[in-house]
Amino acid sequence: MNKMEKIPDCKVTLIGDSGVGKSSIIGRYISGIFRGDTLTTSGANYSQKIYQRKNQKVRLNIWDTAGQEKFRSLGRNFYKDAYIICIIYDITNKQSFKNVQEIWYPEIEKHGEKYKILAIVGNKCDLYEDEEVEENEANSFSDKIGAKFFLVSAKNGDAIEDMFKKLADLYLNPDFKDKLSESKRTESIKLDRDKFKNHHKNNGCC
Repeated sequence: MNKMEKIPDCKVTLIGDSGVGKSSIIGRYISGIFRGDTLTTSGANYSQKIYQRKNQKVRLNIWDTAGQEKFRSLGRNFYKDAYIICIIYDITNKQSFKNVQEIWYPEIEKHGEKYKILAIVGNKCDLYEDEEVEENEANSFSDKIGAKFFLVSAKNGDAIEDMFKKLADLYLNPDFKDKLSESKRTESIKLDRDKFKNHHKNNGCC
């Protein structure tokens, strides 16, 4: 019997205000179906999809986190080991973009991984006539923080597939993988050093 193929995992976390369309974006990507914003995520939901680029595969483990303030502290658990993070806002809701700048991005900087692929994503671009957040403004903020910028529509599927493809390609890039390996080696050395110090402290020294 052939051994089961070993496919590496990549944790992807979507964050942002309630109602910006995080669940709809994931649903469109996973199943190609738009289910609308009638359901509100409570806590977090999980989906997965295998992405393949030539002879490389990665399993995208996608977490959809609740945007309500009462669940915000729970979301921090989903930043750990998340190497792709998408901060979603609604282009027809100025406050949702303001919260990207003042709440969600600072949260990621404080609790997220040192090395990560960050994306600022404006959803509902099919409603451009009701736009409250100009593309130039969001793009400028993305450039400032070193994030990728995407305009998408979960409703009609615009740019959803392309967004996940580009983010997964960045994760599979050898340069990014090297950064992660170096970071993990550094963290391992630090943990061993701390363990050694604590051992001698507890047992007395000199």
